Amino acid sequence: MKIVVCGSMSSYLKMGEIKKYLTSAGHTVYLPDPEDDEHVQNIINQCYIDTHQIKIKYDYIRKHYNQIVRGDCLLVANYDKAEVKNYIGGHTFLEMGFAYVLGKPIYLLNPIPKISFYYHEMVAMEPVILRGDISRIPKSIQ
Repeated sequence: MKIVVCGSMSSYLKMGEIKKYLTSAGHTVYLPDPEDDEHVQNIINQCYIDTHQIKIKYDYIRKHYNQIVRGDCLLVANYDKAEVKNYIGGHTFLEMGFAYVLGKPIYLLNPIPKISFYYHEMVAMEPVILRGDISRIPKSIQ
């Protein structure tokens, strides 16, 4: 199965671990793709600042949308960020919306965060909550 992983870039290294696990289980995995080594190094050093200028310059929204189109499902790596448990930011919420409209299953690594701006919309997309266990992702979509 082709799985598109999304989430906060502050969790990018954890997404890499998810990719290793899923790839070893026979899946094809697409991650957000930092454009250059400087982005990756800033992520490793925990000093990456995600701005609209970067999203525009590297066309990140369209690039990840195209991954979602090619994929079979979306996996949201919603780890804690700052004081928000199971964080899902605006960009990831947008990606969930793309997947939903395209009829792709949505898996959340952790429960839906209590973010009042779009909590009800996330619930309405009926994601499958994995409760931290990525082995619960099926081998194929029925």
